[in-house]
Amino acid sequence: LLVFAVSCDSSDKNDPELDLIPINSVTVDGYTVSLEATNELEIGANQLFWKIKQGDDIITPQSFTISPIMDMATMSHSTPFDQPETDAIDDSYLSNLAVFIMPSGDMGSWTINFEFTTQSGSDISGEMPVNVNSSWKIMNTEDGNGKKYFVTWFEPQRPMSGNNDLTFLVHTRETMMNFPAVSDAELIVYPYMDMGGGTGHSTPFTPPVATGNGFYEGDINYSMSGLWTTTVELVVENDTLPEMVFEYSVIAK
Repeated sequence: LLVFAVSCDSSDKNDPELDLIPINSVTVDGYTVSLEATNELEIGANQLFWKIKQGDDIITPQSFTISPIMDMATMSHSTPFDQPETDAIDDSYLSNLAVFIMPSGDMGSWTINFEFTTQSGSDISGEMPVNVNSSWKIMNTEDGNGKKYFVTWFEPQRPMSGNNDLTFLVHTRETMMNFPAVSDAELIVYPYMDMGGGTGHSTPFTPPVATGNGFYEGDINYSMSGLWTTTVELVVENDTLPEMVFEYSVIAK
């Protein structure tokens, strides 16, 4: 389980290791399932933190599984996600990564279905509505056969001048409910700052390479703050797919 920490201004959590904000909670059959996160949920990568209580007592279930579903009235689909496991920093939580591919809104709404088995063997299930905001951190492209690929900007979460990790996640859509990771592609990236008047420049970077589970890791050293773009071309089975352009601001360190 990959855990990433992003600082935020919340004071809702006393534990200095995990600075989380509440997302939603649902009570079913006397058990309260709470969802927290480092920030409000948005399209792209989100680390989810789950806690289950019976009254004031935190319980550790035998098993806990989730299934995010986007209801679009005439159809529904899921999104790339991992199943929760005991969090490496705070074992009172279960945590997992979810990559939401579209925001909540007029097009549809997100619900995370959950199921767990208590230590006494009771099976509990429920539904948790969640709101997912828009962001710039995910793009998609298709091959010549219409197979869709999703490229998620994973790091840096807050680009800053100077050196940053540069990490992407790649998934494909096999069915509307199955979005497996892609670990055998190539990413061709090019960061660029447009200075206006037909001039601009790039900056030193190490191209991301596959490290497993859909992750592609490199680094980038932004030479200055301001508005940047990073063009990404995905190469799958020697086929270069249409380019995607991430546009974002780099803040001064």
